[in-house]
Amino acid sequence: MGIVPKRLLLFFIAAFLVVDARSQQLQLGGAYQGKNLYVQNPFTTDMKDFCTNEVYVNDQLVMSDIKSSAFEIDLSSFKLNDPLNIKITYKEGCRPKVLNSQVIRLNSTFQFSNVVVDDKIINWTTKGEKSGDKCYVEQFLYNNWVILKEIPAKGSSSSNNYNFDEHHHAGLNKYRIKFVERDGNVFYSKVVEYQSKKSEVTFYPKRVSNKIYLSRDTEYEIVDGYGNPVQKGKGKEIGCESLKEGIYYLNVDNKTEKFLKK
Repeated sequence: MGIVPKRLLLFFIAAFLVVDARSQQLQLGGAYQGKNLYVQNPFTTDMKDFCTNEVYVNDQLVMSDIKSSAFEIDLSSFKLNDPLNIKITYKEGCRPKVLNSQVIRLNSTFQFSNVVVDDKIINWTTKGEKSGDKCYVEQFLYNNWVILKEIPAKGSSSSNNYNFDEHHHAGLNKYRIKFVERDGNVFYSKVVEYQSKKSEVTFYPKRVSNKIYLSRDTEYEIVDGYGNPVQKGKGKEIGCESLKEGIYYLNVDNKTEKFLKK
């Protein structure tokens, strides 16, 4: 084989560097927590191809040439708390999005050691906190996780204990604690359930002129026919004089009831 001319050799080197520069990477490291990862995979800017090139798990190629707008990275072969390093390469001008990165526990000393709910309080204990971290008490209401309270973390690397007054509705309640480190790492406790003995909230009338009457004192929210909140509060009576005529929805006791303002 003859000697490659210097100009041609420089061309080959430059071409390789351009291709390498166009290959973008998204990396996620941590520990396996028992769930797969889900990735949103948009089109490239020219709309001719999908964004993701290849997916590597612990430096092993597991997926390539992905032709769908979303995909799942199967991690079921790993054991709980096995170390993980996920690398996703993608094309220039677009970026895939990991939809549930919180299911991989990031490298951190933080951990939940206990979460308990009873008829009076929600109690949880943590270890490995740092100054500037935050706790969020969340409850599953109306098919969404809703933040009840933001609490500054105590910041001790040893044991930290927290209490929050119950916020039960009638029937089955679900709670979890979200913990956010100052550098952005997010951790979720296990979901804790509690079966409340509180009586179910009822209301009347269904055709309202001035007031709605609730069977017991509780928090409520009124939503219009377009899903916009128009009134909220706590009590046994709801003044509706300011509402315009039409159909509304009453969110109360983790259920949604329909009523007519006449």
